[in-house]
Amino acid sequence: MSKNMAMEMMKERMRELGLTFMADGLDSFLHEQSGKDKTLAETLNELIELEYYPRKERMAKTRLKVSGMPAVKRLEDYDLSWLNGGLTVKKLNELKTLSFIERQENIVLLGPSGTGKTHLLLSFGYKACMSGFTAYYISCADLMDTLNKAKITGRLQKKINWLKKPNLLLIDEVGYENLNTQEANLFFQVVNARYEKGAMIITTNKSFSKWGEIMNDDAIATATLDRLLHHSHVLALNGDSYRMKDKLKVGLNLNS
Repeated sequence: MSKNMAMEMMKERMRELGLTFMADGLDSFLHEQSGKDKTLAETLNELIELEYYPRKERMAKTRLKVSGMPAVKRLEDYDLSWLNGGLTVKKLNELKTLSFIERQENIVLLGPSGTGKTHLLLSFGYKACMSGFTAYYISCADLMDTLNKAKITGRLQKKINWLKKPNLLLIDEVGYENLNTQEANLFFQVVNARYEKGAMIITTNKSFSKWGEIMNDDAIATATLDRLLHHSHVLALNGDSYRMKDKLKVGLNLNS
């Protein structure tokens, strides 16, 4: 068998095994390796990396696409100095490790509108997707709409089981609209289904003392908070509007 035939056969076998990145880069890889003083193990390791890194990036992009997140936000872009309290550099660095996901713990981002709660929620979701975890984003209003429709069509349990699957469930804007008794019960079922089985991040503009009003039932609110807060990191963010920070800074500079 000639050298060219052997090369083409190798590339064909690689593609049959799904190693398309490796097959496409084989010619240039072998050219670059000629004359280099490396062990066989080192050479094979670099060959495998031709497939490993592009595939890892492609999988991360797929996780990001199916997460439902409306925007890409990064933790590095969050201006922690704008807050008047509620989140320290030390705490943020601890949460950046994503060990809370591995421990099936929750994060509750509590504070008034505009303090960057959704930015942080989406940033953790993005980092999770890039780090090999699955994540799913949904607003509380959309969650209630989805669960109500599932209940009507007899698919509620199937939907709740589906919501148990992501490593990280992101529920935005809890408390912006009060729930009726049925919706409060549905919300509890989601929290209960993920209790000690999967991490969640929730944003809310209401203190926990107001959750009885949000859920229209003190007993359901207590049961929900009991499971939500048992293994959790509660970050009570304080500060002026995070969305307006850059415009406000411009105004301050003009007035100085």
